[in-house]
Amino acid sequence: MISSVTRSSVIPSSGITSSGITSSGASSLLMTSSRSISQWQCIQKNIGEWHGAFVQFSPTGQQVKVTPSVLTLKESEPGKTMVLTLERTTPAGETDITRQTFYYPGPAPYVLFFESGAFAQGTPQWSAFGRFGAEMSLKVGDKRVRYVVMYEATQQYTSQLKYVTLISEIQKQGTTDGTAFAADALTIAQLLGDSAGCSSVIRATEPLTTAPTITGTSQWTLSAEGALTCKEVVGDREQSLTLVTDGPPTSDPVISFHGATEADLTYQLMLLPKGGYCLLPTEIRKEKSFRIEVGWRSPAGDRTRLVRYYDDRGVWMESALIKDQI
Repeated sequence: MISSVTRSSVIPSSGITSSGITSSGASSLLMTSSRSISQWQCIQKNIGEWHGAFVQFSPTGQQVKVTPSVLTLKESEPGKTMVLTLERTTPAGETDITRQTFYYPGPAPYVLFFESGAFAQGTPQWSAFGRFGAEMSLKVGDKRVRYVVMYEATQQYTSQLKYVTLISEIQKQGTTDGTAFAADALTIAQLLGDSAGCSSVIRATEPLTTAPTITGTSQWTLSAEGALTCKEVVGDREQSLTLVTDGPPTSDPVISFHGATEADLTYQLMLLPKGGYCLLPTEIRKEKSFRIEVGWRSPAGDRTRLVRYYDDRGVWMESALIKDQI
């Protein structure tokens, strides 16, 4: 017999916590977008019934568990109220149901949306004494790929990567299901080479009631020898990361990278099913800036990335949604 557990909450401009995460210097601009829509309109891009599964992976890339899910977002009062319902089926066959309600203009500043419907939320300040994490969602057409990245504190006053959960979802269209994802995991060969693209940026210092209007450019290069360079530019502000491996990248699901010196953070590139990947610090330490990056590569070769940037105090500074052409 299938039993169910139901929980409900009201979120008056707080955070969408369907993942289990608890929500808690300006520069001149080169470019701004020609138009903007409200955060509420960005949220509306996610309205519908999304079928998928929470697939949890260990830091070594091993699949730990799979939890089928159905997430429904409805605008119960047009322009005023939305209700999110998440149903997850446990290994014991029970249905766990969570409902959340939020109101216009949306759950900002805890959850911020891009014009495509992509969104990001996470811990705004890293601390060596507690859990740290983020939920980041990419949306392309009737497909959505969400990532939950979690770290746990260590006795050495650092944070160690605990797990990554990939939530790949397909939007149900009326009585029919959407187009299926490609089944294969992403390969390192699909990421080799140069890519350039454009970015849309949300800054922590700038209150946001519309879709982001700040834009910039991006470059991402992974060589066959194992050198990885990421650079994003907005006006006179640049975010960059340069990493190397100890040899040519392998076909392993997790590839380790390190910086130029032993003092630099180490990162790992985790290759995931259905075209997904994430680039994450293996360990977060004091006085070291870092980024959390997730991405999805379509069968056509286009790649969408979402990056959260933190400064050397561990403070979230900005998020960028990047569209690359490989």
